[in-house]
Amino acid sequence: MIDRLSSPKATTQLFAITIGLMLAMQFYFPAQLAIPLPGSDIRPVLLLEFASKPEHLAHIFGDLDDPQRASRIAGMNMGNALDYPFMLAYGLFIYSFFAGVSRQLPGRLWKIFGWMGLIAAASDAIENALLFRMVADMADPIDEMAILPYPVWVKFALLALSCGGAAWAFSQLRRWILALLCLPAPLFLVPGMLDPYGIGPLATALIGLGWLAMAAYAVREWITLRRGSRSEHVG
Repeated sequence: MIDRLSSPKATTQLFAITIGLMLAMQFYFPAQLAIPLPGSDIRPVLLLEFASKPEHLAHIFGDLDDPQRASRIAGMNMGNALDYPFMLAYGLFIYSFFAGVSRQLPGRLWKIFGWMGLIAAASDAIENALLFRMVADMADPIDEMAILPYPVWVKFALLALSCGGAAWAFSQLRRWILALLCLPAPLFLVPGMLDPYGIGPLATALIGLGWLAMAAYAVREWITLRRGSRSEHVG
């Protein structure tokens, strides 16, 4: 199983599944805040993750008399339900990438970076359980909001650090452009934590840039291996 996951083909396929699930989730998540948050253009789903006071829920879903409130709640819950297979997909994608790297570069640290993806996914699952409870009882979400920052930022920190690990791997492999694409995520992690409603959306989005670099490398490796096997077959 581990050998299969370490192949560039598996990494590429897991990335494709990850992107597909991400697009499906966006179809359900509310596209805009019901009530704009002053000084922020944060998306509703991200504000739910960063919610620190009950008023944030009104910004996301609207007031009790908002006719779109029920549909926004239903969309958010459906999107968060799809988030569970998404977690599994991106966790395995990151693990697969670093499993492949560990076959090319010496050292055990690469597998640690791979496990960061799986632990981030597990933290994401805890986060989602809290989000479902918050949405189900918006009259009293204080207890969940007190715990929520821990799984949220453990998730984002591990994902950003895994991008840093990918940058390091690419530098060892002399893939300098791919390394540069992975660097912004870890560099913006702390600023995003300090300003979640301002820099936070950018900081979390930059993780996707690192994923694109990992996927681009896997695709190239897969194509190279296929060409090599075809040449051997012809020969």
